[in-house]
Amino acid sequence: MKKLVLLSLAATVITGSAFAASVPVTKISDNSTKIQADYAFNQRVSNSGGTNNDGFGVGINTAISDKTALQYSYGKVNAKHGDIKDHRAGVTYALNNNVNAYAEGTYIKAGSHEVGAQVGLIGHTQLTNKVEGFAKAGFGDDVKQSYQLGAKYALTPDVNVNAYYGYDKYSVDS
Repeated sequence: MKKLVLLSLAATVITGSAFAASVPVTKISDNSTKIQADYAFNQRVSNSGGTNNDGFGVGINTAISDKTALQYSYGKVNAKHGDIKDHRAGVTYALNNNVNAYAEGTYIKAGSHEVGAQVGLIGHTQLTNKVEGFAKAGFGDDVKQSYQLGAKYALTPDVNVNAYYGYDKYSVDS
């Protein structure tokens, strides 16, 4: 079983109560594993007092068939009044060549902790030979809404650089 490892570096601009979020799963190919690292800058955390929060994230996704992938990601925001940590685990299913559906659970720690679930859609299309565009929209219980719009640029067949704008809104008691 041959596995392809993809390292994705992300340059991220995120607003809202947001985190260094993982790039959504777009193309699913059987027996592949992808690893990514994200850095986020200029994040706004509503109870943090400012927009100069930075953060980072890491993630892994692995295809379990030619239409289904599992994904785990961890993100951390270095907020002014305490770090915010976000763990997400989910499954993505390819509905067709350009649309995926996903469901995920989220565990957020910001002083206290909150758990939630989210479902949504991911659209993606090849814009040029080396650039793939994507958009993601998701809705849930404690994770009220999540949006991403971005692009993946293929440096090599196995390495991408990603840039995206993301918005995540959480309901965290503390």
